[in-house]
Amino acid sequence: MSGRAMLRRLCVIGIVGSGIVPAPAGVAAQTVIGRGSAAAVTTPTSGPQTFASVLLPAGGGMLNVDADVAAVPNTLGASGLTTITTGQVDEKLVSATTTAEATKVNILNGLITAKAVLALATSYADGATAQSESVGSALQGLVVNGQSYGDIVPNPNTRLALPGVGYVVLNEQTSTGDGVHTAGLTVNMIHVYLTDPVTGGSIGDIVVGTAQSAATL
Repeated sequence: MSGRAMLRRLCVIGIVGSGIVPAPAGVAAQTVIGRGSAAAVTTPTSGPQTFASVLLPAGGGMLNVDADVAAVPNTLGASGLTTITTGQVDEKLVSATTTAEATKVNILNGLITAKAVLALATSYADGATAQSESVGSALQGLVVNGQSYGDIVPNPNTRLALPGVGYVVLNEQTSTGDGVHTAGLTVNMIHVYLTDPVTGGSIGDIVVGTAQSAATL
């Protein structure tokens, strides 16, 4: 099975296998948020660039965007980029799922490489509780600064130093919501923070695999 096919299978397992958990009654608005991108780069030389980016309408539905390649000289190379977001809104259930994937990822001339990257974020609200999860997110064939990590799901917010460059956060996760009326989650599977070697200040970033979801009922 190819790396991309394996990650798609993980994505399906994550969506099907996740239980829908309860969210609060008495809230008038039902909304969903789904957005993501397979890759994004912001540097002083490249400016901001995004690849295979989607944004779900507030009323739900489905969007799918593909890009054959992402190429930013000396910064990022990737192929097979796909981002999908879906959302459902009704009186009893509000849900959103976003997936973002890329293959043959090469960051900063080989400083970080991966055979495949998949980010997945799902949020649910059903009138009793609200919950988000990232089940299905994965990195395949990951190598960072010469060290091989293989096929892994890193612990959320795993940080590794990149001497002379900055640092990378793997499986970066940010949660929002009250767990009753609303829940949201943003997942960045590979997030490189570029810093000035003298001042330590931020000079840009590189993200591969961004998925965001939120649900309110």
